[in-house]
Amino acid sequence: MKWPRFKRASTPPHQKHDRQLADYILGFCSQSPEARQYAETHLGRFLRTLELVPHGGPGDRILEMGAYMQITPALHTRCGYGEVRGCYLGPLGRSDEKTVVSVVNGESFTCTIDLFNAESDVYPYPDGHFSTVVCSELFEHLSEDPMHMIAEVNRILAPGGHLLLSTPNICALRSVAAVLKGYHPGLFSLFTIRSGGNKVDPRHAREYAPGEIQQVLEAGGFKLEHIETGSYGLERLDTWDWTIDLLKQHGLHTDLRDDVIHAIGKKTGGVADRYPAWLYA
Repeated sequence: MKWPRFKRASTPPHQKHDRQLADYILGFCSQSPEARQYAETHLGRFLRTLELVPHGGPGDRILEMGAYMQITPALHTRCGYGEVRGCYLGPLGRSDEKTVVSVVNGESFTCTIDLFNAESDVYPYPDGHFSTVVCSELFEHLSEDPMHMIAEVNRILAPGGHLLLSTPNICALRSVAAVLKGYHPGLFSLFTIRSGGNKVDPRHAREYAPGEIQQVLEAGGFKLEHIETGSYGLERLDTWDWTIDLLKQHGLHTDLRDDVIHAIGKKTGGVADRYPAWLYA
């Protein structure tokens, strides 16, 4: 398979994070020990996502797919969007009003969460409705038709609008180390039948390489504007750095090898390839 070429970019290994913004996010994620623990584990990803979101204005709309209301308030208060909408898996046609309150300063934020299936339903929004769509840690859960999501996002984005996508990196050093030690490289490949099955907590159906994310975006009518990899937490772990020398010995690239991919695509036209041959049988 011939992989696409792109200008590689990696998150600086010791990127300085905004502690004030980190505390702001955690304030909305501390209603339970489980929510707090998840937020702390993913805090680096949350912060980097907000840093990469194109800033909006009072007349701009943004959709957060798979919204757990962790970074959702900041899309309005920090990124400047006049209208923030969320969506989540559920029966098409239903919308819920969801409110979160910060335990730090008592700030309240309310958002409408629309329910639908991201890989089969027609999304309940008009063409060109949003300036930006944020899709964090959802794409890897799609098991049947991931390009449906990309096509629908293209439809609901205004010309020149942006899709910011984050997803686990199957080419991460962690994955390389797992394969070399004889283990599965996936981040979350566990079957979930004991906890309610995929309707409750779907496992990762497919994890992607950075080059594949570029191909997905280009097939969907987007121009790749930026791609990088980084850490889920605030600090980059060096646990798997021993694989770097092995990669270098074989002339293989060592960048774009951290755990989470962040990619930004700009809508430049309609869907170019609805069923890419490398992704669909």
